[in-house]
Formats: sequence, structure tokens, C-alpha cells
Amino acid sequence: MADAFLMRWKLDRPYLEDSTPGDVYTLLTIEPNPAAATGAASSPAPMTIPSHLILLVDVSGSMDVLVRRDPNAQKLGAGSAEGKAAQRVVSEVPSRREMAANVVQRMVERLHGEDLLTLIAFDDKPYLLAKAVRPDDLDAVGNAIQQLQQEGGGGTAIGKAFECIREVLSSVQDAPRTRKVVLLTDGEDQDSNGALASARSVGWDFKLPIVAFGTGECKVAFLTELAKTSLAGAFNHIRDETVAQQLFGQAVNSQKNIQATNVQLQLWLSPDLQVRELYRTKPEILFVGDLAPDSSNQVTLRLEQMERGKAYEFLFRCTLPGRPTNSRMRIAKATLSYDVPSMQKQDEKLESNIVVEFTNDANRAAERSGDVRKVLARAEVQRQVLFLQGKIDLLKAGGGTQRDREIVARLLEALIRKFEDFGDQAMANQYRGMKDEFTRKGTISQEMLNRSLAASSRAEEMVMARDIDF
Repeated sequence: MADAFLMRWKLDRPYLEDSTPGDVYTLLTIEPNPAAATGAASSPAPMTIPSHLILLVDVSGSMDVLVRRDPNAQKLGAGSAEGKAAQRVVSEVPSRREMAANVVQRMVERLHGEDLLTLIAFDDKPYLLAKAVRPDDLDAVGNAIQQLQQEGGGGTAIGKAFECIREVLSSVQDAPRTRKVVLLTDGEDQDSNGALASARSVGWDFKLPIVAFGTGECKVAFLTELAKTSLAGAFNHIRDETVAQQLFGQAVNSQKNIQATNVQLQLWLSPDLQVRELYRTKPEILFVGDLAPDSSNQVTLRLEQMERGKAYEFLFRCTLPGRPTNSRMRIAKATLSYDVPSMQKQDEKLESNIVVEFTNDANRAAERSGDVRKVLARAEVQRQVLFLQGKIDLLKAGGGTQRDREIVARLLEALIRKFEDFGDQAMANQYRGMKDEFTRKGTISQEMLNRSLAASSRAEEMVMARDIDF
């Protein structure tokens, strides 16, 4: 029986000049194997693995703010939300809390009889509203959604909600269901380091991908860090209730489409090279950070789950030492391990050696892969916007210098040029708007930063690893 996946690699520089150190980007693609799909054409439809969906919903005071501005809202008087001035209004636009309740109801309607739902609300403490209940338990689900509209009103402590997940999963038997955490929040955590530590710990122990959605003045940069706790994670920014329905619907559909479980990608990296940054570039772009091999020169990337029909792609950079002409150097050995429950396959493995050649031919040494460079250009945008977020935070806190302002202005101009080169005029105009705002006000609104960072996660579906093209 054919393997469920294929693993291919491609270098931006397949040939390095002999005796000269240099940087090389490796694009590693894992994609469905057409032979496996063809072989299964006459068999029954693939089995759908039941899921345990864990919803974390922010119910802090600011969740009672409208999800979007309503110019027709009727003002009733002054109020406050988490210490900030606010207006009490009557509006046909739902509050963030009402939107959350509606989204949860719609998500439950998409679940099947064998699925489980855990619903945890949180402000500065967690509220366990539903613990591993079946979606057809209408009383339990209805009571949980009703409580979702009543609990909370304090600050924001996501870490405590993740510790509540630990308590739930330590006390329920949900095998063979797949698990996913879907988080909705509108604020930056009051203990962001503690929240990230809890998310990493719980995610690692229970193999939990985290899909994080932010609304309002949340920091999408913080949500990217939460998503990184598993490389099956994702993040996005919710602008209104329609987008919320779409994104949460996609989260449920993707979980119902899981093909492979217990997925890990292990990279053995040559001890002779220096490893640099890593990006996941499909299904969505996620800047992961610098690779950190262990004492055995290995890095383990936990994907946990892979969806049916989707490609998964990683891009990493390393600096190689010089080698004599006509010699070859193994950059890395990639090993993918996974289970495919629908095919009764366990601990399946794919392996591939990633190799570069050294040459004294100047023309060969000048060759570049257009595919890899194109993926790199898109992926770098997210890292640049994260850097931009850090600089704006510094300036807003009063700690920035004139040098920091100059760096922001130059980076915005570079992003405008980059999207013009992509032929993406809409995004180029968005960064022009950010540059204009920065020129006028010396800052950039969090809303614009969130929109830009969310947009930076979108990968181009047309880019796949192919034969070298120059």
C-alpha cells in the first residue's frame, strides 16, 4: 500500500561556490500522495475521526463592548470596562460576548453525535461551563451557552483557563477523539508570559493544537505566540460577527477533516552548520523562530495533526561552511512519523536527506530557485510585522528614540515596495495607510497592526516544491 504522504525538498541555492561559506534556505513540503488516493478510490469513504473540541471564551469586562462600531447606537450613559471609560448603549450590533455565544451555538450544531465539547469561560479566573459533553445533550449545551452570557466581568488570565484544560483532560477518557483548542479573546493577557508557559505545557502534555482568534484591541502578536505551541496551530483577527462565523466554522470543519494523527517532523541537522530561522509556510504562514537543535543535533517539530488533502510546508535557513569543489554536504535528514487511523496505519515513517553541492562553476553557483525565493518573500512579511509591533509598543510606552522612528518609517516603505512587487495593490495601499498614520500621529493603531499581521498568515496555494527552475 502506498504511503499516505510524499516528502520533497528544494533549496534556494542548490550549488554553493567552493571553499566559501554561505546561507541556504530549504523548503520542505509534505503533501498527499496521489497514488494512495487513487488506490483508495473504490473503497468506502474515509473514516471521520470523532473530535473533542475545547472552547476557551474570554468573558472579561471588555467583552461587553460592541463587536464593531454602530453609528446608530442609542447612548444610555457612561460606564467602564476593565478600568477604561465606556458608553452604555442599546444597539442592534451584538457585543463581543453575544457574538461569542452565537458562534459557540453554531459550532455545536456542526458537531456529530460521537464528538465531545468542553466550554471554559475565563476572565481573571476560569469557569468550567461544560465538561466533555456530547453535542446532542441539549440541556447541558443550552445551560453552558446561557452561563457564557452571564459569567465574568473581570480582567484577563488565559493561563488559568489552560490549567483548567489540564484538569479536564486529566479526568476524562476521550480516546480515540482528536483534540483542538479554539480560543476567543479581545485583550492582552495580564500575565502574558505565564499564559504562554501554561499553553506550552498543556499543549505539549496533551498534544493540543491551539487555534487563537482575537477581536477588538487584542494583540495578534501575542496570539501568534500561542499558536506556536503546536505547529498545527493558527491565529487570526476577527473584525465583525460575519468573519467570526466563517473562521470558527473553518476551525470545526478542519478538525472533522483530520487524516493523520501523532504527527512529528524530526530534523537531524549537520553539526558543521549554523541553523537560523524557521517558518511554517503551509497551510498558513507562521514565523516559528530560530531552530534550536538538542545535544544530538536534532529538532522535533510537533504537528500533531494533518488534514486530508492539505500540503504542509516548512522553510528554514542555515549557514554552511566552505567545502572543496564537487563535494556534497548533507544539510539535514528529515523524518516524518505519523498514524493514519482510517487506514489502520501506525508509526508510519518517511525519510529524506537534504543535500547541497559545491562547485567552481560560477554560473551554477549563481543559480537560484524562484519558487523558494517567492515563499521566503511572503514568509518574511510576518516576521517584519511582528518586529513592527514591537517598535510601536516601545514608542507608545515612551521608550522609543528617533532611531526607532526612522526604522519604522523605513520598514513601512519596504513593505509597500514588497507588495507592489507581489502585484498585491490592496496590501500595498494598506501599508501606505499605516505609513500615513505613522507620519501624522507617530504611531499605528492596534487595529491596523492586527489586520496586517492576520493577512501575513495567508499562504499562496499555487506554490509547491517542484523541479529546480532558474
